[in-house]
Amino acid sequence: MTNPGNCAVCGVAASQKCGGCRNVVYCGKEHQIIHWKKGHKAECKCYEIATNDILGRHLRATRDIKKGEIFLREKPFIYGPKVASAPTCLGCHRSLPNPVPPQKNFYKCSRCSWPLCGPQCENSAHHIDECELMSARKFKAKIDFDPTKEGTGKKESAYCVILPLRCILLRNKNPEAFARFAQLEDHLNERMNTPLYRILSANLLTFIKTIMGFSEWSDDEVLRVAARLDTNTFEVRQAAAGQKLRAIYTNAAMISHDCVSNARHTFDDQMQILFIAKQKIAKGEIIATSYTQPLKSTLMRRQHLSQAKCFECTCARCKDPEELGTFAGAILCSRCKVGKIISTDPLDNGALWKCQLCPHEIPAKQINWGNGAMLKEIESLNKMSPRAFEEFLHRYRDTLHEKNTHVLQVKYALTQLYGNAPGFQMHEMNDAAVKRKVELCQELLEVAEILDGGWSIFRGNLLLDLQEALVVQAKREFESGLLTKANVQEKLTEAMELLKEAVEIMKLEPDMQEALAERTQQLAKELELD
Repeated sequence: MTNPGNCAVCGVAASQKCGGCRNVVYCGKEHQIIHWKKGHKAECKCYEIATNDILGRHLRATRDIKKGEIFLREKPFIYGPKVASAPTCLGCHRSLPNPVPPQKNFYKCSRCSWPLCGPQCENSAHHIDECELMSARKFKAKIDFDPTKEGTGKKESAYCVILPLRCILLRNKNPEAFARFAQLEDHLNERMNTPLYRILSANLLTFIKTIMGFSEWSDDEVLRVAARLDTNTFEVRQAAAGQKLRAIYTNAAMISHDCVSNARHTFDDQMQILFIAKQKIAKGEIIATSYTQPLKSTLMRRQHLSQAKCFECTCARCKDPEELGTFAGAILCSRCKVGKIISTDPLDNGALWKCQLCPHEIPAKQINWGNGAMLKEIESLNKMSPRAFEEFLHRYRDTLHEKNTHVLQVKYALTQLYGNAPGFQMHEMNDAAVKRKVELCQELLEVAEILDGGWSIFRGNLLLDLQEALVVQAKREFESGLLTKANVQEKLTEAMELLKEAVEIMKLEPDMQEALAERTQQLAKELELD
């Protein structure tokens, strides 16, 4: 092993550390380039695979990772359509537009009849192997354009077989790659009794083993492929290319979950996944992302994770009956009117709920029913009316405290409605509505710091909304004589600082660069106000 103080190539005393992993040093740039080409490129990472009894295999930082740093960039291992997908080209994976008259149907592959963009996609590297097999087995897809379903967002369940088939074809084409895929967690035992897997047991097994001829594969082997995909795929949305896919990233799949995570991900226009540190991640710390929404309560998050990812989360937030002081899952006690009713054991979804201050108790079943009723009511609210959402908050002011999960979600919706809903564009809102938007953003930023700390997308969106409202508020107060020129410049400078932080957070997000540049340019002009 190379002495950590000696050049990794020539062995002389050196101090120039590799900027990527910071684990090796060089005497100069030339030897760093040589070492990179000799194999350091493959091992230059700021994380390692670790194992423990609770998380299994996971990633741990091997050096301090800075806030905002991209610490993992990975190409997709394999990808394809979602289980139920709108008509999608299997060559380039674009969502297919409606046929243009006089054409009445999608272009169909001349060999297997799956809808494609056109003849140029028939020999795509993604499609050719599956196409040749389906053609040899005389299988023809039956997906047609249905004008009666136009605009309904109709999904085709036939696409559920494509990605499992691509993985199965990989075993013969690239056994080494398939072996990497086979190491991923599948949770098949937990999935087997779900409605989805009862359907898969019939449809997918018939397609793979009988129609495609993989009779040597056992039922268990085929279903494990599907289960690995359901456990480990990331949903990839490429708005510019009109793509909605699911993809496997073998390194990213090992990042563990925590309801209060230290990392988040996005995708570039090449479908690479980028993992970004939301805050400083210390050397030795577990790297974690979140598969749930931060404003959901523990009961709701754990139920979602159990159903979608087949594991029971035991993170610090899930263990805490008070949810890190927010009491997001709690309701106000109807008996004493002062205490909050919280779970007696948050890691048991069926545990009794009890008031902190009086003997009043509620069974978990009733809490679940109440959550379901609230979600249905919120879903039924007029999405174009801030008033409907404000009325919800007023209606339940004696039942739901200010940081209850449903209240937080309604307040976040209001930050989006104020400034965007018809009749509530920023220039249309009265001063009270602008002030309300400012207050909501500030309140939710405090919650974000606790439940989704650091440079989260949640924080980025709130900063953008707050900045916009503060600018409008400052200009109006200046025009009405409530602020001096110096005062308004001070407020606009404060807004610019918020915008700068939002830009740092959101700059890697798809389709955000243009909007952020436009917003920054506009505010810079405001700062030149005479």
